[in-house]
Amino acid sequence: MTKINERKNIIGLLKSVYKKENKGIEKRIQFLKIMTILYLIPTIVIAGILVLSIFTEIFDYKILKWEKSALIVILSVGFIIRIPNQFYELKLLKHLKDINSKSEFDGIDKLNIELKNIIDKLNFGFKNNWIEIILGIGISILGIWQMGLGDGNPYWGYMKLPTLAFYGIIIFRFIMRNKKLNKNHFFFILIFYNFFNLIKTTF
Repeated sequence: MTKINERKNIIGLLKSVYKKENKGIEKRIQFLKIMTILYLIPTIVIAGILVLSIFTEIFDYKILKWEKSALIVILSVGFIIRIPNQFYELKLLKHLKDINSKSEFDGIDKLNIELKNIIDKLNFGFKNNWIEIILGIGISILGIWQMGLGDGNPYWGYMKLPTLAFYGIIIFRFIMRNKKLNKNHFFFILIFYNFFNLIKTTF
């Protein structure tokens, strides 16, 4: 097996966010693009309103009363926790499509090992994301309680900081993992590939 084919098999180990249904790469890419946009737009709007509301309360200006925000918070948690994995899968599928026409180069062994480690971590979601998962579940449970009791939930008022922490952790982990994927896939592979192609054509 060539190292490029090994890389393709490593990408194939990633657990799909959605059922694959034997779709081709192109169809899966298009589907993930649509779903990512459909999740991203309401997430930005909803989370933006919530964060702005929390911070503006400091100046006694309320865009949205926190007591009435439980449903919006629950929706935002459900949307934002799904987006990173959709984005990683989309990026990896695009990379899989790109390397179909590539030949091997020195250093691909190390890149394949690093990619395998990244995908292993993505596949074991709870083990590597337990903080935000527990936070998300806790926020959602108290949000449902708040919706059922109205102003009778004595704990909902304390959920502002955990909600901000939840958003912060999701964004921080996304930035770090996306950075690793960029470093492993698109940047170095294209540089190595173009560099060795240049050498071959020159000599």
